[in-house]
Amino acid sequence: MKAAAFFLAFLLVLVQPAAAQSIFDALGGTGDPARDAASAEYDQWKRSIARQIRDHSSGLWLGRGTVVVHFCVDSAGRVADVNVVKAVNNAQALLALSTISSLKLSPPPTSARAAAEGKCHHFSQSFYYH
Repeated sequence: MKAAAFFLAFLLVLVQPAAAQSIFDALGGTGDPARDAASAEYDQWKRSIARQIRDHSSGLWLGRGTVVVHFCVDSAGRVADVNVVKAVNNAQALLALSTISSLKLSPPPTSARAAAEGKCHHFSQSFYYH
């Protein structure tokens, strides 16, 4: 019994560094510094879009519901192809559309523009009205 417990503890010790390493790898990037920097730059740009949406969202009460808007951002940072794909009522849909349409975005990072080959960067945004 003692030997089995010791063996189990030994196996757990062996497994832990591998689990920690795999978690570290997932957070540590690709191992290619240029690619990791481009990814971090793109993530920062997406966070700036989310921040602007949050800052421009109205607190106007239009009832309970959810609106989902799909849109794309072109290489100059302009919002294009804005579409409501789900809405409870028209007032909420119009408010969500105006929020997205009013965004003044910076262009995507150079690395992201090259990866998109001149095409739009597509996004989906949900608005929850409570």
